[in-house]
Amino acid sequence: MQYGMKCFKMEVKMKKGIVLCIAAALAMAFIFAGCGKQKEETPAESKGAGNVDEDGYVYVAQYHPVGEAGGEVGEAVIGSDQKIFWLEYGSTGTKLNSMDMDSQEKIQLPVELGEYQYITSLNADGEGNLLAGVTGYTDESNTKLVEVLIKTLDENGKELASLDVSDTFLQSSDFYISDVYTDGDGNYYVCSGWEIYVLKPDGSVYSQVSPGQYINCFFRMKDGKIGAAYYDDARGFIVNEVVPGESELKPVNSSISFGYGTYQGGTDTDLLYTENGVLLSCNLTDEKPEEILRWTDYDVNSTNLTSVAFLADGRIAALTTDFMSPDGGTELVVLTRKPESEVPEKILLTYGTYYSSFFAERDITAFNRQSEKYRIMIKEYGDASMDYSEKAELFLKDLESGQFPDIIDLTYCPMSLETLISVGAIEDLNPYLDADEVIAREDYVESALKAYERDGKLYAIMPYYGVETLVGKVSEIGDAKTWTVDDVIELMASAENGAKLLPGTDKSGILWAMCTMNQDLFINKETGECTFTGEEFKKILAFANGFANEASDDTTLDDLRSGKTLLNNGYITSVSQYQMYEFMFGGPVNLIGYPTFGESGLTFRSNGTTVAMGSGCENKEGVWEFIRFNVTKERQENVGSPNGGFPILKSALEKEFEKDMEPEYTKDENGNQIETPKSSWASSMGGEEFSVEVYAATKEQVDRVREMIETTQSGAGMDQEVLNIILEEASGYFSGQKTPEDVASVVQNRVQLYLNETR
Repeated sequence: MQYGMKCFKMEVKMKKGIVLCIAAALAMAFIFAGCGKQKEETPAESKGAGNVDEDGYVYVAQYHPVGEAGGEVGEAVIGSDQKIFWLEYGSTGTKLNSMDMDSQEKIQLPVELGEYQYITSLNADGEGNLLAGVTGYTDESNTKLVEVLIKTLDENGKELASLDVSDTFLQSSDFYISDVYTDGDGNYYVCSGWEIYVLKPDGSVYSQVSPGQYINCFFRMKDGKIGAAYYDDARGFIVNEVVPGESELKPVNSSISFGYGTYQGGTDTDLLYTENGVLLSCNLTDEKPEEILRWTDYDVNSTNLTSVAFLADGRIAALTTDFMSPDGGTELVVLTRKPESEVPEKILLTYGTYYSSFFAERDITAFNRQSEKYRIMIKEYGDASMDYSEKAELFLKDLESGQFPDIIDLTYCPMSLETLISVGAIEDLNPYLDADEVIAREDYVESALKAYERDGKLYAIMPYYGVETLVGKVSEIGDAKTWTVDDVIELMASAENGAKLLPGTDKSGILWAMCTMNQDLFINKETGECTFTGEEFKKILAFANGFANEASDDTTLDDLRSGKTLLNNGYITSVSQYQMYEFMFGGPVNLIGYPTFGESGLTFRSNGTTVAMGSGCENKEGVWEFIRFNVTKERQENVGSPNGGFPILKSALEKEFEKDMEPEYTKDENGNQIETPKSSWASSMGGEEFSVEVYAATKEQVDRVREMIETTQSGAGMDQEVLNIILEEASGYFSGQKTPEDVASVVQNRVQLYLNETR
């Protein structure tokens, strides 16, 4: 029996107002895309194996697509009797379907819904039935909510019970049930995302919990208890129990430190969950969890997981949803134990990283599925219990012994690119790019392609990227494409009294901003000599000293719009993000970058899977195949993700720009066509929360972003150790204990010693 798990949920309104709950990972930051779904109806066995157990067996994966062409898959759950169930949205409305895991026979279940009723959530109840959250509206515009129901269905779609909970939930016009479960006493547990309600069997409210955080995971444990997990800035990721009658969640009593992941009840244990790409099982009384497997070993992107189950015959079933694909991208994965001798061999390549990111898992699993010769295995340094420095020690030991990974993840690496080059750890990619018959150098954005070029050698190609910059209002800072330290000093001298340069920035922050892109001004890479005793460095020190000793984050949107604060730090990964900055400043903005002496102060930052080829790799052609795979036309034009960064392929970038300028429409309650937002942004500044809906971009906005990309220079800035020395020594001047000459002299000596040691 599979007891249900729902994690990392975000809600978006579909056409005609249907609410589709799509499984989503943390954004962090970023927000992401595709995992290379198997398109054939017949299952395709993965070639190659994960970890072999002591009996000589290994799990082998089969992949079964869920849903039909032209449909959008929403909720999907694993039920009893080796069946899966899912909601599918299409032009003819919402369908509830089932599929047998063995025969892959798909059946549409005859669920009876009213004309404007929609299923918004689907869960297994632990007793062989399904629980469905249903909302009803007055008409097809779906703007006026009139009823909220909880329906119990058997595995054939027959309605067993319907509970009307409209009186409880109609206070909010946009309420819908995100998840619903039952316990052994017949109580219902309803999650709306931010709120949890415990309802008695008759539908009356037993208790309500408002944790003040978005519920990332809502699930039914093995013993029937209901769990809820969320991330708290102060306490981290917390796994809780929902206790009927209590107004607060109860953290589970366990010595195990749980982290961000997907959670549900286990078959023989309290919990079955995935954390950092690893499937784990535990009882709450255990000292540590049992590690079952790493999902990428079986070409499964763990960040797409929505449900996992141990089947009675020893197989493991999982549902994954590629929430960035146009059709929902849901598939069933079944892992079956087979003798290692029956699994075709592949050449293994190690992928060395500190953190198995969404992008890495997405691209590695997609590569492994299509490659008949190579298989990439992730080698993660350390575990969740280690801090960054402890993981760095493990990485350094490999470097010292010459045991470089075949593929080195540059996004999560403790060493700078320059250090990796200096110790001979990574390979020049130019010979591979020039000899390649599939891709050509001229098809890629030249400035972005050179981001990882040093002294004429190319060490990485970033498939996606963003641009780090300073943003200012054109009416305040002008429209120049570059500026110098002198220009910034002059700007502040002419600004109104009390104007800030940047929000939340103190003396050290200003010094960092003025130095970060000016390594060439102070350091000669050819000779290895530095010159910090000149007037330019002292001028920067004096300018930084005119700012506050401590940063204060009190800048508001009005300050940006009125010119009381002139600049803001920006990181642009999409046209819509540029549009957000125009909203923040209240008009056209200049992406001017950091002050430099002649060159652009804009700098690239990689998004996605950016890797280097280990110099000790015995199968360099395989590593190049992986690098090339991520920048091919098929991947670049079809596997992008909103705000995941700009694609490096020119044709893919232009297609993205075209989409940015295409308006989107819907019909209002009177049948009139109205333009709808393409995306929205929510943030805060100075304690003030704000949101902005972004519509189709203008050609002028797209041209400004295109120009930004074309004028951005490489990602090389001031060496971090050099910056640390500068900031450390400058603190004495800022506190009045040293003169600028004293600081310049000590910085000169310390940096020169560092340069001599690292040459």
